[in-house]
Amino acid sequence: MQELIAKYFEGTITVEERKQLFDAMEHDADLKREFISIKSVSGLVSWLPSHHDTPEAIGKLLDFKKSRQKKNSSFFTPWIITGYAATACIAILATWFIMTCMPGKQKEAEALAYEQISTPAGQRVCVTLHDGTVVWLNAHSTLRYPNRFDKRIRKVELDGEAFFEVKHDVGKPFIVSTDKASIRVTGTKFNVFAYKESPEFSTSLVEGSVSVFTTGQSVRLRPHEIATLVGKRFVKSQYTNSDFLLWKEGIYSFDDVPFNEIVKKLELYYDIRIEQNNRNLSGFRFSGKFRQRDGVVSVLRTMQKIHYFAFRKDDELNKITIR
Repeated sequence: MQELIAKYFEGTITVEERKQLFDAMEHDADLKREFISIKSVSGLVSWLPSHHDTPEAIGKLLDFKKSRQKKNSSFFTPWIITGYAATACIAILATWFIMTCMPGKQKEAEALAYEQISTPAGQRVCVTLHDGTVVWLNAHSTLRYPNRFDKRIRKVELDGEAFFEVKHDVGKPFIVSTDKASIRVTGTKFNVFAYKESPEFSTSLVEGSVSVFTTGQSVRLRPHEIATLVGKRFVKSQYTNSDFLLWKEGIYSFDDVPFNEIVKKLELYYDIRIEQNNRNLSGFRFSGKFRQRDGVVSVLRTMQKIHYFAFRKDDELNKITIR
């Protein structure tokens, strides 16, 4: 598991490897304590002047720990190792401070490191941010966030659809930035649909309060309200049926939705091009629930039973033609 821990702090760990690591920590108390101790060290080395120093320091710490364990595994506990690392970090910081404060030296702004999680087509993932905020990412979505939040604000970037359960912190607002609009909260639960490939944008509030804004305008939502961007203006409406949020549980639900709108959603969720050439279907509305893991072909076959149409899938072109 040492390699996975190193990859985690380097920011190169995959979604599958992250799950493997956290599952292992649930059943191995020593591994969990080790991870927490290294997390503490990561916080210390994050104050170093270069963002390249953090993964390098963590890597050297793991190498040091491994070598010392071979000699005396009972003596070097995670807490002692943290003490060594803290001492080293203080020494490095002191040297850096002296050097940057000398005449003729220009202090460089510290650069933050960013982590990014992307979900494959037809899948979803749950991630817990450093402040305790829980984020569910829908298929074909990307979340970008800093390795540590600013003292005054918590800001993340989203391309796709996500459900946020924001950890409450009045003194440090949480902002979700998208290509079309941004959402500002202090602690709440809400859903955001904001794929760059789609002209559609909406924010649906489940609990708490949020402000949705763009340049020159903003709107405040209460629970069970949706803000939709129509043209360049927000339109507020209410919702009573929350089945559209079932995607978190791996279910896509459509309630009296035009066929063409469903096709657009399927294109985004499954990262496939769908050419709709059947004019009779354009105004037809569908209602139904579909399991995400069954795939786009299964969804279309189920819809065929309600209102027949023909379609062909071209795997080489990653394209479906409906006729």
